[in-house]
Formats: sequence, structure tokens, C-alpha cells
Amino acid sequence: MSNAQDKKARGDAVLKTMGDALQEEFYQQLRHTTQAKALKWLEETHGLKVSAGVATNFWQWYPRSCVLRRAARTSDQLEASLNKMPELREKADLARKVAQVNFELMAAENRDPAMFSMLGKASLEKEKLQLEREKFEHSKKEDWEHGIDALLEEAKEIPEARRLIEQAGALIKKART
Repeated sequence: MSNAQDKKARGDAVLKTMGDALQEEFYQQLRHTTQAKALKWLEETHGLKVSAGVATNFWQWYPRSCVLRRAARTSDQLEASLNKMPELREKADLARKVAQVNFELMAAENRDPAMFSMLGKASLEKEKLQLEREKFEHSKKEDWEHGIDALLEEAKEIPEARRLIEQAGALIKKART
């Protein structure tokens, strides 16, 4: 079993990687019947056999996962909406931070250390992805483009200077193509 492909997936991974609809259906089975009946239903209707311990872990994990997914969707929708409005674009980052604090308070209020930890990890991952995206975008620009960007930032309060810098940037870009 030295080859990674030969390793058997963890039992809880099977349940956590099922489609959303099947996860919800299994969770409802657990809610409305005994665990033994729900496990039998899962095996008979979907060919998935898992242990009672795995089902218990899923029972505890699934509601938190739903809250996190809803929270993430709401946060993403808010951020996307704010980013569409130029006058509120700077507020998108603030809204994201407020949403994060709200989710953390929710986890603390529910005395749910696992959710609190998951939120922290998700936030760090999102920040890491954002930094990687910015780094990638930065690396695509040539040195002269970074210079133009810096000049535009310096001249942000001087419309005539911005116009001239933008024209210069367009001319350089045209000459290089």
C-alpha cells in the first residue's frame, strides 16, 4: 500500500464528498429514523457502506458545514455586489471583515470550537488565494506598467495629470505590440 492510489479513502470522506442533495437526504434520514435504519438505507439505495462512528461524525459535521456554506455564499454575494459599484468597491473588503467577525461571533455564541476553527482556516485560505491572485496579476505586468500604475496613484487627485499618464501608458502599450 505504498502507492497513494491504493489507499482506501477515509470513511467520513465518503459522506463529506457526496453531492449536496445526497448529503441532505442522508442527514434527513438520520433525523427521522434510527441511525441503523439510515445506514441501511444508504447502503441499499446508494451502495455506500459506512460505520456508525462515521455516521455520527457526519451528523455533527453536516449542520456546521451548511452554516458555513450559506455564510460563504452570502459573503461572496455581498462582496460581488459591492465590487460592481465603483463608489463602494473599497467597502467590499470592510464588508468581508464584518461578515467574518459575525460568523466568528456566531461560532462563539454556539460554543462551537470546531466551527470557529473552520472559519479561521477558511478565512486564512481565502486571504492566501487573494494574495496569490494579486501576486500573479502583478507578475503579468511589465516594469513600465508598474511605473504607470505608481504615477496614476500619485496623481489620483489631479485629473489632468491622470489623463496624461493614461495617454502615455496607452501609447507605450501600442508601441510595444
